[in-house]
Amino acid sequence: MNKKLIILLTMITTLLSGCWDSKESERMLYLYGLGVDFEDDQYKVYAQIIDFTNIAKSEQPSNPDAIQSEVGYATGRTISEAIYKLYNSVDEQLFWGHFSYFIFSQEVLKEGRINPIINTYMRLIDTRYQTWIYSTEDSVKDLMLSTPIINKAISLSKMSDPINSYKQSSFIEPLNIRNLLIGMDEPGHEVKIPLVRLVNNWETEKGKDPISSIDGITVISPKENLGIISGNKASGLQWMTNKTIRSGISIKRNTGEEQLISVILQNNKVTVKPIVKNDKVLFDIHVRNVATVSGFEGDVTEKEIRRLTEKKIKKQIKETYQAGLNINADVYRLSEHLYRQDVKAWKRMQKDGKIELDENSIRKIHVDLEKVNSGRKTFDETIKK
Repeated sequence: MNKKLIILLTMITTLLSGCWDSKESERMLYLYGLGVDFEDDQYKVYAQIIDFTNIAKSEQPSNPDAIQSEVGYATGRTISEAIYKLYNSVDEQLFWGHFSYFIFSQEVLKEGRINPIINTYMRLIDTRYQTWIYSTEDSVKDLMLSTPIINKAISLSKMSDPINSYKQSSFIEPLNIRNLLIGMDEPGHEVKIPLVRLVNNWETEKGKDPISSIDGITVISPKENLGIISGNKASGLQWMTNKTIRSGISIKRNTGEEQLISVILQNNKVTVKPIVKNDKVLFDIHVRNVATVSGFEGDVTEKEIRRLTEKKIKKQIKETYQAGLNINADVYRLSEHLYRQDVKAWKRMQKDGKIELDENSIRKIHVDLEKVNSGRKTFDETIKK
């Protein structure tokens, strides 16, 4: 071979980058979730490390007895200080690329303490805006130690993968960091963070199996924690968003007996129209969806189902709105609806991005069941008494 060619090839190979700076997967720990509490002027951080070796090729761990995750703990005057203490207590490098969710205590959501946490998180190069956010009144540590039922992969838990269960029961819309930042920036500068609780309504042969459950919302602004709306008081939220996929309600019939009708509602569509008169604004709400009867007692008619369902949805919308007023929260973002549709009126009426609301601010609520399906059969009982 030509001597000059050999020299040239030798020089070229020395310039190849190779894989000198690559990270070996077995030399990394995968951070999957963070729980943050605040106590005695200190941030308390709980970090969940997940083991992918058992779930990389399956939705269930290959070894049912394998430990899927471990939770570490550290405190600090700032969130960064606490995280670096965690770095000092682990054996390998922590990788943030698979990070999926935050859980914040109610104390963290007070006085804008969430702001430096999000600021620190978004400055990390491996993080994403699709990270889910939750609030809780329960123990942050206990929630992070809970695992999915029947030993499903922890990567498919409700907190790390909320969309799957939301498709079946759209109670509280999941919130990610992207929508948190948008909600804080847009009028009236409030965000509804899903409220998660630890419940014990599942059991195995070994005993109770604690599991996380979405039970309502915590409403926050950039500066404060406005409060919690939970349980039935939060039911109206599902009818005030076009993202509701499927939800169900049960309605008591007016028959003099304890008879119920259960209805599944889909294709929810809502429009909010502000009506401005001088320096006063009222809102007309129109909700449309499709109903499918899932169960009932006694023979019913389509007319009765339509009437009772529309009445129940309207009632839930009013109750949740009132619950929002009780904590000075604009739960339906009516301020933003005015901002989008009549910005001049919004500028006249707004204060710190919000308009003043009271019990009479919603003028009309019209609920329209565009279709009522009987399911697989008719509106008659399957088994006649």
